[in-house]
Amino acid sequence: LIPRFPEIFDVGFTARMEEELDKVEEGTYSWQELLKDFYERFKAELEKVQNDVEDLKKETMEVTEEKCPLCGRPLVIRWGRYGKFLACSGYPECKYTKPLDEELTDEKCPVCGKPMVVRYGKNGRFLACIDYPKCPGTKPYTTGIKCPRCGKGELIERRSKKGKIFYGCSRYPECDFVVWGRPVEIECPSCGFPILVEKKRGKSTYYSCPSCGKNFKKKDLPEEKLASAQKSEATR
Repeated sequence: LIPRFPEIFDVGFTARMEEELDKVEEGTYSWQELLKDFYERFKAELEKVQNDVEDLKKETMEVTEEKCPLCGRPLVIRWGRYGKFLACSGYPECKYTKPLDEELTDEKCPVCGKPMVVRYGKNGRFLACIDYPKCPGTKPYTTGIKCPRCGKGELIERRSKKGKIFYGCSRYPECDFVVWGRPVEIECPSCGFPILVEKKRGKSTYYSCPSCGKNFKKKDLPEEKLASAQKSEATR
């Protein structure tokens, strides 16, 4: 960034901006003019960088020794909205990708029987065959907790259009039960509902009942149940 936006990262630029902000505070310089002057300078630099977008992408890609299983070209490390991942250097002709650090699970692929790994998509985490996409086997990322409404499906992790994680019944749309927080298999001490939902308030963690709405601190719940829920999450 520094070579492409030298003025913005210059100490003198910061000093000038502080002086101009002082003038705005004194009423001798309008904030509209300040923003206009800044944007005109910034826009010119931005237009230069936009012409170099493809070169910038290549500069940030790190070539690995691993080969693409589809076309044999080298895989490169790229950046996406969920962090680093491996992609074929032949993109867009070859669209093969895979997580940088694959999280192996005990689940077996329903198609070929090979191990499954955790992957990330637009709808959140899911399980995919270790040979995906060559093998199309996938499964939803489940919590292992039975849906408290229908008792048939399991609560699986999903991602909303705005990127927020929620948990819903795997039998959707037949069952539309959802909770906005990690479910834990602890019965509500107040109404007996079979699950609670983990919530955060600052640095504190508490648990809320999706049925009666009551909240509970950790000290209000059985230690062995909490320990079991945390262990279950860690092993998934």
